[in-house]
Amino acid sequence: MRNDNRGFTLVELLAVVVIMGILMLVAIPAITRTIENSRKDTFVDIAKSYANAVTTLWTSDNLTCDGMMSSAVDDGDYYVLINTKESAKNSIPILLDQGGKSSWGNRDVNGYVRVHVSTTLGVDDDNDGTYEVEPKRITEFYVGLSDGTHGLIDDNKLTSAELKRGNVNMNLSSLDKKRIHLTTDDGKLNCFKTDRGLYVCMDVLPVTNISGICTDDQASIETIGQLEINTVNFASDDWTTISAAAKSGDYPYRVGDTKTIDMGTFGTHTVRIANISECDGTLESESACGVVLEFADILDTRKMNLSSTNAGGWPATNMRTYLNNDVYNALPEDLQRSIIDTKVVSGHGSSSTSNYVSIDKLYLLSTSEVWQGGLSTDSAAGSTRQLDYYKNLRVTTNSYSSAKKQYNGSNNHWWLRSVTNNSTNSFFYVYVQGSSLNTVANNTRGTSPAFRIA
Repeated sequence: MRNDNRGFTLVELLAVVVIMGILMLVAIPAITRTIENSRKDTFVDIAKSYANAVTTLWTSDNLTCDGMMSSAVDDGDYYVLINTKESAKNSIPILLDQGGKSSWGNRDVNGYVRVHVSTTLGVDDDNDGTYEVEPKRITEFYVGLSDGTHGLIDDNKLTSAELKRGNVNMNLSSLDKKRIHLTTDDGKLNCFKTDRGLYVCMDVLPVTNISGICTDDQASIETIGQLEINTVNFASDDWTTISAAAKSGDYPYRVGDTKTIDMGTFGTHTVRIANISECDGTLESESACGVVLEFADILDTRKMNLSSTNAGGWPATNMRTYLNNDVYNALPEDLQRSIIDTKVVSGHGSSSTSNYVSIDKLYLLSTSEVWQGGLSTDSAAGSTRQLDYYKNLRVTTNSYSSAKKQYNGSNNHWWLRSVTNNSTNSFFYVYVQGSSLNTVANNTRGTSPAFRIA
């Protein structure tokens, strides 16, 4: 008997790889659609559960609206407010024992169930005071819900029994947001729509002796201005909320948004969103992939190294040790918990021939993360890419004013992690005007690190 020990040929292996690639191209979009549809279904179910909870409270006469039990209210529109934020618990009773978070991550939802009460006219054909057709009281329940990005819109047509998948709007218009965000975090119903279709706001205090908050949107005629849409806000949201949104894959904040943080003895500083787009998997460094935040100002000024050397590149610097210990420990604790480890690739000087890899919490930017394409004397320029913030501002080595940062109110130089590959002692930095320069490692320049939260 002959044993055939031959393996697969190169052509056969290539055929298998091609087939697998085709299968993945077909399967991945289908899986993505399934996941997205599942999220939509879950979001609709959350809305239904709120509408059903209000229906039960209303029909059992456990809601008080405008001082009256639900069975005795006049015709009109009444609202039960929905808000799952922790800060709203004291002012908005919980309609459901659990749940309510968005299906796109652990994000709070905000909105309302609108109860529309109307009475049909009775029919007295012979005018004898007796109705041939009795007046009929009709109560309809409509729901509006949003997590700041996705919204299920009350369009005066959808009832809780008629909500369908696909009603989750992925890109809310300003009008959609107005229709959703009729509430404020303190439980006040502050807006209504006039007969001309204009939303105006008024100060209507919630009723508190009820299972859910309910108040007539016509309870006050004193208007106090136009509607302000209550959306997510990077400046005021806590780091737990921001981190959850980042990890959900659906980041509602914008590149360039800023937030002030208190760093104790380091003082108060501003961080901004520098990047939100993912990399395509071809870059070796993770430092410009996903949700990247950077200091919008300069934290302090110090030397890159205590001695005049760039041997070992960024991983061997005194600066890296300082950032990942002293500076990291000075950040607010909830921010520390949000920061993830990042694979950082940095260039080498003339004393070496290979780029360096480190795993950091905090890191300095590189030449190609600031200026488009980076610099030819940065050996790691091709391992990363320009951050969204600088890309949006079209920062290049010829147009660089948007790369300027300030220290104590004045423009100042700030360090990059990039080494000049034709020297044994120099690192690059951003000049006071935003252009690129390099200097020996034991000179003093500004410190302005970056970090990732997703």
